[in-house]
Amino acid sequence: MKLFSFRIRNYRSIVDTDWCDLSPDNITVLIGQNESGKTAILEALHAFDEGEISNDDLRSDDSMPEVICSFELNEKEFNYIFKETFLPIILNKKLKEKKYRINLKRIWKSSEENILELDDHELSQCFEQQLSGFADESAKNILNDFKTESQESQQIIISMTEFIDRIYKEKPLFVLFKDFESLLPDTIDLADIQSKNDKIEGYRGALNFLKIAKLDVIDIEAGDLRIIKSKIESINEEITKGFQEFWHQKIGKEKKIKIEFSLERHKETSGDKAGKPFIAFWISDGKDKLYPKQRSRGVRWFLSFYLQLQASAADEKEASVVYLIDEPGGSLHARAQEDVLKVFDSLKNKLQVIYTTHSPYLIKPDETIYRILAVQRADEENEKSETKVLSVHKLGSASSDTLSPIYTQMGVDFSHQQVIKKTNNVILEEISAFYYFSAFWKLVSAQKEAHFIAATGTSNIPQLANLFLCWGLDFIIVIDDDSSGRRIYNELKKNLYNDDEQRAKEKMIKIKECSGIEDIFNKSDFRKFILKNEHTPYSESNSEYMKNSNLAKPIFALDFMLRVKNGEVNLSDFGSVTQGKIKELMELIESKLT
Repeated sequence: MKLFSFRIRNYRSIVDTDWCDLSPDNITVLIGQNESGKTAILEALHAFDEGEISNDDLRSDDSMPEVICSFELNEKEFNYIFKETFLPIILNKKLKEKKYRINLKRIWKSSEENILELDDHELSQCFEQQLSGFADESAKNILNDFKTESQESQQIIISMTEFIDRIYKEKPLFVLFKDFESLLPDTIDLADIQSKNDKIEGYRGALNFLKIAKLDVIDIEAGDLRIIKSKIESINEEITKGFQEFWHQKIGKEKKIKIEFSLERHKETSGDKAGKPFIAFWISDGKDKLYPKQRSRGVRWFLSFYLQLQASAADEKEASVVYLIDEPGGSLHARAQEDVLKVFDSLKNKLQVIYTTHSPYLIKPDETIYRILAVQRADEENEKSETKVLSVHKLGSASSDTLSPIYTQMGVDFSHQQVIKKTNNVILEEISAFYYFSAFWKLVSAQKEAHFIAATGTSNIPQLANLFLCWGLDFIIVIDDDSSGRRIYNELKKNLYNDDEQRAKEKMIKIKECSGIEDIFNKSDFRKFILKNEHTPYSESNSEYMKNSNLAKPIFALDFMLRVKNGEVNLSDFGSVTQGKIKELMELIESKLT
């Protein structure tokens, strides 16, 4: 089960975030100025999980907080949660229609009292109908069938409360990452680990280390000392190797730090602890072997961060986790901040991460713009105004201060340049499409202004789309209905539109029955107006012929565009099929422009 989206109301500076979809690749970043409300979002989500708020979280207008989380399950997960349980047929049907997305809402009546409920009218209605016995005769017959089937299979008919409890029990754990709780200690007694003394300093950090090492403290204490020491050496090498894959900083020109631990016993002069075992941790640079506390704050932070996320990913019991991380790597060098991103990327198939940042080094706008949610005050001059959250599609309305990490990373605020227009941009696959579409636009005498922009190949369209979103430029995308076009369509639908077909169709067009722009023409028109030889023999499609003949597609397209602009070719010159296709496609594009 994963967290799909959230909505927060009446929490600190937040009046209503509206629904905020998380990134499809499980890494979501909140950008914005100080005091914009980024931390409040993380803490509100944590409050949903814990069920606890303080008076400081309440707004001055006495409205009480609400946090709604939408969870997405697959059918296997759903069936496991409700095994040996009878669910009404109408409820099952409705859940399948919703792709097993279930919204849970926590509402606080006071800082001490809250309730958890189902935030879905249609699903709630299914339970209400079941409880009321149903109003109409056909529904009563269905309910009788429910009861009969339930008795025969000895399953229980579930209530709404039990339904909510089961979903909540299996939902991801929301972890608000606190570096001071997971720092690796200098030493820790085995007795404290065995007794699960989580009050002792460094307990969480030591536990994370042992989880990654797959080492049980009982084995350490009871095992043969020679075998244990040999195993420790192997573990030190393995953990250091894994750590060095992400931490690329060096001490001097060559030395990379190493992570080590050793098994020791307290001296005879240590009173009650005399002779009892403890673990000592070291961070070595090949020259000096120092305790963690003797190393820099940045090294200690990154190590604790790395160990905790790796430990969660390695523990099957903790596999369903949402990490909430406020300003990761604040004490790190720019290069080390990029290493933080590498850790996120390596674990994105096992964990979900939502983090805040001001740093340009903790975002990759040209590759993963879909991860970004922009957070800002409705009135940035007034720190008491409400918090607004802007999805990737609305970045154009965000302030330049909010978007400064993006602009810094990209090296320029491109939203103010004059080459590419602010609105009505139409991204096409290649330069030949640019020439054809420019010609078609003139042929149909389109009323709106369109700015056609050619990508250098279908595979480059996502990067161009990401850049346009970063710059706050409006655009639509037109692609061929071939294998590469469909692949890019599905990739963008998933990454930019959360797999929502309706939203994807608003911004993307697949040219029907066209494996290439040349297929807009019927063969007779293509021979006459593009090839300029009505007797050219070929049986394949126009686009396949151009590809197989190794003809310079842009040259033919440019020549066609120039003849159209010079008035040598008019729409009425084409056959009815070609005219219809050109009109239909241009009208579809025009309908999506402002």
